[in-house]
Amino acid sequence: MAKKKSSLSKTVSKETKKQVKKNPLVALFLLVLVAVGAAGGFFGIKLLTKNDTFEIIGEQTIELTIGQEYTEQGVKAISFGKDVSADVEIDSNVNINQAGEYYVKYTIDDFRFKDVVRYRYVKVVEASL
Repeated sequence: MAKKKSSLSKTVSKETKKQVKKNPLVALFLLVLVAVGAAGGFFGIKLLTKNDTFEIIGEQTIELTIGQEYTEQGVKAISFGKDVSADVEIDSNVNINQAGEYYVKYTIDDFRFKDVVRYRYVKVVEASL
């Protein structure tokens, strides 16, 4: 069910339309006001997010020998100036007991990095003689 406009908003809307018809400078003023507001919002967001990051700590590719311990080094995640590293989800299929190529996948349920994924690759090889 659609909401009815209040009589005040109808009056304001009618008065604005009248003023724009009478004086085109009012339209220009409103346009400038909207443009300044949009620009302010854009630059405000740029300032808030200038130090944001979602990066792997340490090497992106690690090589281990079979049986060698894998130590998770984690990631650093800063979103809108706040450290959200603790909210990063880590999914790993690393098997240190079998030679192969594995991955560690890092994701975060965050507005800024919603669709961003980081990977660390772990290669497990047989010990060389």
